[in-house]
Amino acid sequence: MNRLLVCLALLAATAAFAEDAAPTLGVGTDLVVEQQCLGCHGAGVGEAWANLSSHKVLYDCKVCHTPTAASGKGHASTRACTDCHSSASHPTAATACGTCHDVHGAVNAFLLRATVQRPDGTTVPVHVTKPEGASNDGLVHAGVAGATAGTGLCETCHHDLAHYNADGTGTPHATEYCGTCHSHQDGFAPGSLP
Repeated sequence: MNRLLVCLALLAATAAFAEDAAPTLGVGTDLVVEQQCLGCHGAGVGEAWANLSSHKVLYDCKVCHTPTAASGKGHASTRACTDCHSSASHPTAATACGTCHDVHGAVNAFLLRATVQRPDGTTVPVHVTKPEGASNDGLVHAGVAGATAGTGLCETCHHDLAHYNADGTGTPHATEYCGTCHSHQDGFAPGSLP
């Protein structure tokens, strides 16, 4: 069931691609290409790539890394996330994608990292395996019975809002997917619609 949700989320995410820059959807990883790449990049990248939340579901390495020479430092170009995805983010900077997302893959849904660094420099664990907003495994956990406050992505940085603060305070509101009202491409601003 989790694999199905991740696949559906990845397919939905392709709708946010820039029309002129989006790669052609594939049917997954070319295993020969994968083995060539993981021969050298196997440790961290291989572990990330093996997760259910991974670009591997739809693409192989060459979609983002075009070989420019034989193996060695700098032998492949790297596309920017914004070549395919909306440049808006939260915090609003195109380079901030890696703050929350592991581009190769993650144990969490939506390519979300297992730990996220807050603006104050502290690092906190994040656990998101469901697309629902307020749930034990969704994007926010504060105020959810049985959930550990502060481990949902949205609440890792929030301290003084009316809803879903990192310390568990604040009142819950809508429980569906947060992106329904807080669009990623609009920096998750309240009331923004996808």
